[in-house]
Amino acid sequence: MEPPVSYPQSDSYQGRKVYGKRSGCAGKGCFGIIGAIVIIIAVIAIGYFFALPAIMPNSISGSFLDAEIVPTKSGEQKLWVLTDGSFNFIQTTKSPGRTSTGRECYFCKTWTYILNPKDQSVEKKIKTPYEDIITQIDLFYQDGKVWAFTRDYGENEPRIETFDPETGEKTMDTKQFLAQFPELSAGLATAYYDKADGVIRLKTKDGIDGLLYSIKDGKLYKDFSAMKKAAMKDSSETFVAILAGENSTSSPRKKLYKISGPSNKISDNLSSLDNFAADDDRMKDYKLSSQSLGEKVYLEGIMYHTDKDCAIIIYLDQLGKKSNRFMTCVDLKTGKEKWTLGKDDLFEKMQIDEEDDVFSSLFFTKDKIGVKRRGNLVILQLQYEGLIGFDFETGKKLWEMDI
Repeated sequence: MEPPVSYPQSDSYQGRKVYGKRSGCAGKGCFGIIGAIVIIIAVIAIGYFFALPAIMPNSISGSFLDAEIVPTKSGEQKLWVLTDGSFNFIQTTKSPGRTSTGRECYFCKTWTYILNPKDQSVEKKIKTPYEDIITQIDLFYQDGKVWAFTRDYGENEPRIETFDPETGEKTMDTKQFLAQFPELSAGLATAYYDKADGVIRLKTKDGIDGLLYSIKDGKLYKDFSAMKKAAMKDSSETFVAILAGENSTSSPRKKLYKISGPSNKISDNLSSLDNFAADDDRMKDYKLSSQSLGEKVYLEGIMYHTDKDCAIIIYLDQLGKKSNRFMTCVDLKTGKEKWTLGKDDLFEKMQIDEEDDVFSSLFFTKDKIGVKRRGNLVILQLQYEGLIGFDFETGKKLWEMDI
């Protein structure tokens, strides 16, 4: 059985498969060349993962995972940036009749950076070790806590943790979270953060599936029906923004609507509101009202962020293999457009060019984009690329960080 062959790669979150011919060297000379190569690679790896962070402690290193805007007691905002600082590589193992290739990591860890968003200066840097490849970690701020949700993979068990927004110190680990609920006493098999619904979907090691933890109300529900039943008790007036297809949900032409009414009625019909947002009679049957927010059409539009003040939509300028993305912010109180940003303000790799690279298509890139807003700061993030900060009131680009 031949020994594993590793192809190191430290500048990207994804590994890269490498092919080549076996050299014709033999004997001590061959081993000498191989040994020299191994030593050079080891020196480079040690320099990148140990010496560089020590020399430049306030620089951001690693592959970008997620970011969150976090308010502090002083009224200022901090930017939490999470990167994968592991040494990731592709390893190929050969044996008679079989070759297996997979991604591995050494020095598996994340870096959490707490920055001042005004000048992007690093105020604190936190190292968190892991046992295996880091696939996904989500950051989320709620009610004075910064939550971190780690997807399980290999030797990494799922993690649910909270941190102090002022100091960055951990205030709750996974064991402390589990101790709050008898149903979770066996431990977690999987934990998945559902951004759309704002819940953690859980499966326990003793086979209980479908459990939902609501971050908003801090309660554990046995399933979606139980959570929906609890939501039906709230009859306070509220509204939601809905991006609906012009003629059907599958239509690429979408318009923005504001649906108002009792919270329980909105919750009960949320899954079908995009079908009937323009149908006044159906809205009356639901005891809701619908308001069209302008006549603008958002081609293949996706609403990446919405809150009580605004909706932020990313869409295409035209259909086809080559197109540009635009980002528009709409004021939900007035129904008017606050600002629109074009390709010169966004990441270049958000442009669609399937003739050049099929993976730049709408389907392959839409889940790599994220938008968050708090106070007067909006951040646009693109996986493997970095962050751009914008002024909420004007849409002016404040800064850009390549990570």
